[in-house]
Amino acid sequence: MKALLLKWREGIILTLVLFAINVGGRIAAKVVKAATEVELEKKQSLLGFITMGVLFLVFFGVTLAWGRSRSIAKVAMSVGFPAAAACLLNMFISPLVVGDSPFDAGWGAFFANIWILGGLAIAGVGLGLIALIAFGADYRAKQLKNFAERTKAQPRRV
Repeated sequence: MKALLLKWREGIILTLVLFAINVGGRIAAKVVKAATEVELEKKQSLLGFITMGVLFLVFFGVTLAWGRSRSIAKVAMSVGFPAAAACLLNMFISPLVVGDSPFDAGWGAFFANIWILGGLAIAGVGLGLIALIAFGADYRAKQLKNFAERTKAQPRRV
């Protein structure tokens, strides 16, 4: 069990960070005050967009950090599984923390949130990998650079 926890430590931490960001956004949206209902909805929407932006930046940053030392497939798995776990936590546990039911807004809103969280994960990881590849900082580019340097350093066979 300890070996499993050590192997997935980064993924568990990422899941908990994503969950904490979502819960923080929900609590902030719940406690925000406004003079009118329209202003309240605007403030709550703004807090929702800020939360989504922070989630995107976490996915983007983690991809940049992990993509430098891992292959693309490992990065996708290392971020994908925690993203799915965080999505489940955010859909079922986060509403309960702020005193709502996961299905208060209806099934459409429930599935829309799942698609939004999945889209944020895909966009953050995708753009992070594109940035790494564009700047030649990904794992494969480093391998190819090391190979080229190694083969150039050896004398030619005659």
